[in-house]
Amino acid sequence: MALTRESGRLSIQLLRNKTCLYTTVRCYDKPLPWNHLWQPKEYSKKDHDKIAEKYHLHPKEYQPYPPDKCLGDYPNLPKIGPAAKDPYYPYDIPIYRKNYHETLHHEFETMGEDRFSYGYKYRINPYLASAIWLATMTVLAGINYLLQPYPIVQIRNTYYFIQFASKDNLTEAVEWDRDRLANPFTALRAF
Repeated sequence: MALTRESGRLSIQLLRNKTCLYTTVRCYDKPLPWNHLWQPKEYSKKDHDKIAEKYHLHPKEYQPYPPDKCLGDYPNLPKIGPAAKDPYYPYDIPIYRKNYHETLHHEFETMGEDRFSYGYKYRINPYLASAIWLATMTVLAGINYLLQPYPIVQIRNTYYFIQFASKDNLTEAVEWDRDRLANPFTALRAF
C-alpha cells in the first residue's frame, strides 16, 4: 500500500512540469537508430558514392562483395586482424585495435587476438607448428606402443640406516624392508 502511495507521489512530481512528457514527445517521436538501419542493402552502381559514405570509406576504396556471397552492399575489406595492426597507435577502442566509425570485416568475430589473426607474421608457420606437434605425438605414441610388451619392473631394494646406540655411541647397520618405509611413522617409531 505504501509502495503504491509513494509511486503515485513520484509520478505527480515528475509530471508537474510535464518535463517527462515533453522529453518523451521530443526524443521518441521517431524510432531510435538501431541495427536494422545499418544492415546491408542491395548494391546499385548509381548510389556507389552514397554507399561508400555510409560505410565511412572513400569511393575509390569501396568495393562490394560479389552477388553470390549474399552480403548486399557490404564492402569487401581485406582480412587484417588486430594483432597485425600497430600496437602503439592510440585507438578509440584499444582492446580490438579499432576506431569509432571504422568499418569491420564481416568475419570480425573470428579475427581476434585470442583467435586466428590474419595478416600477422608468426615466427613459425601455424601449419608447420601443427605438423611438428602431430609428429611429436605420433613418435611418443609409437614408443609407448612398442614398449607395451615390456612392463617396468621395480627391483625390491633393501635400505640401510644407521642406528645410534644410546650409551656407547656405537653404530650398527639395521636392515629395513621397503614395506616398512611405506609409512614414515612406522620408521620413526623404531628409533
